[in-house]
Amino acid sequence: MNATGPISRFRSLDRLSLPGSRVNEDGIGLRGSFAWVIDGATGLSDEQLTSGGSDAAWLAGLIGDRLMDLAGEEGDAVLSRLEADIHSIFRETTAHVPEVGDRHAPSACLGLVEAHPGEGGQVRVQGRFLGDVIALVPTERGVVRWTDERAKPFEKKTLAALGAREHAPGSIPEAVKRQILENRTKLNRPDGYWVVNPLRPWAGRELRFEAQVKAGEHIVLATDGFMRLVDVFGAYSDTALHARLAAGDGPDLMQELRERERSDLLAGAYPRVKTHDDATFLVIAAEPYG
Repeated sequence: MNATGPISRFRSLDRLSLPGSRVNEDGIGLRGSFAWVIDGATGLSDEQLTSGGSDAAWLAGLIGDRLMDLAGEEGDAVLSRLEADIHSIFRETTAHVPEVGDRHAPSACLGLVEAHPGEGGQVRVQGRFLGDVIALVPTERGVVRWTDERAKPFEKKTLAALGAREHAPGSIPEAVKRQILENRTKLNRPDGYWVVNPLRPWAGRELRFEAQVKAGEHIVLATDGFMRLVDVFGAYSDTALHARLAAGDGPDLMQELRERERSDLLAGAYPRVKTHDDATFLVIAAEPYG
């Protein structure tokens, strides 16, 4: 952040984050010219490595805390600093564990957006994305979606392993577990997908986006659990969901999401691994300082 020149910042308008089960492994936050959304995933081991509600919740919390501290850095330095800090802190936290492998360590999807002064009084918004967290950004071309879909081929394999079979909430069929394990072998590899991970490098592999946004326009950050309203249940388009959130209907949308999940409790009509997923959104507006 350049303290001597014109700068922009984000203002929070609405936010809500609810767990899908016992522990919420999502995260959201903003400070100054940065805002972010996080979606954690716990490793595939029964042994917990950290003191968090889960290892993924611990990682999501750590990412949020470090971004709060790093928000004053230049944008291009934030992710490399974040990677170094996470790797160091995770090593210290798990020093008591003889060996931590890829299947044990948590990971997280991250969407980080940054505001800069734009053209003609607008705000230039930059996005850096790892994984399937989402931003809905109003532009002159309409509402556009920013996300990282490099994990989509692996998610399709997981859904194929699930098939049309129903399963009780909280249970994952063995075929699906095997597929998830196979998918994890491609984590943070050139022929795979990229997420925040405390063992494997990831900074510099993010997808980048940019748009000129009118000052005061609503920008939405959300996890895929909330975006089920669009991507799983087909109840809204991106544009329609953005409009509802901009109108302040976030709590009603969250209630609708949970009702739709409960109406298909065995995930037969709308196939998904988790009957209820953590669901999170953050609505922000970009504006100049002063």
